[in-house]
Amino acid sequence: MKKLTILATTIAASTIGLNVIGGVSKAQAASLVPPVEGEIKLTNVACLTGSCIDTTPYGYTVTSQNYNPDYKPSLLFSDDSATSNSYGFGISFGKPDGGTNTIAGENWFRPVARRTNGKLPENGQLEVGQFKFDFTSTISELVLSFFDVEDIGTSILSVNGVAYGGAITPGSDANIKKVTLTNVKSLELKLGNIGGRFATGDGVRLDVNQTVPEPGTTMSLGVLGLVALFGLQKRRKNSQTV
Repeated sequence: MKKLTILATTIAASTIGLNVIGGVSKAQAASLVPPVEGEIKLTNVACLTGSCIDTTPYGYTVTSQNYNPDYKPSLLFSDDSATSNSYGFGISFGKPDGGTNTIAGENWFRPVARRTNGKLPENGQLEVGQFKFDFTSTISELVLSFFDVEDIGTSILSVNGVAYGGAITPGSDANIKKVTLTNVKSLELKLGNIGGRFATGDGVRLDVNQTVPEPGTTMSLGVLGLVALFGLQKRRKNSQTV
């Protein structure tokens, strides 16, 4: 019975140790943008290219919203600006892409604006749209990176159904504006702007990163904690024998 009590105490202590260690471990950013290029599956718009990326395995769904009476809800793509892609229907991304070129090898969300008459401004390269992200579970910390905001219009409209009013301040060419949100279950945002200081509009890309504990660090520190606890029990046993 005494041995069982010691074992139970050890397990309880090790559990507490792991929780404490996990709380102070390093964190890393896990991108929620699919690592493959292609059209994103939307909840309310049919897949134009015929083969869309399902985001449910990544823990969220995307709905495209109306934002201008002369435009349909935009399409959304996962895109690496350093590669050329031709999807048909007038959608063709060059190498490098026109306008907003992010770092080579990184996938960003790329909106594609569509007029109500079916035409695609800038050959499908006008990166303007309004979207709602619904997450499967609440994300404790979400980092949004807006690329190339050069005009007014790009905004965080709401978080968890509550108006946010987070307009992103314009900057110089190829700027990156970062916003960190906490406890996010749903998110509505607008990317880019029609018209304004540019002939057609201001195109903007989006990167979404979830901050998570670094599993390797948490596990390694946790194992060290267990080793230390078992070593303590061994020393206690030896002292009792003497």
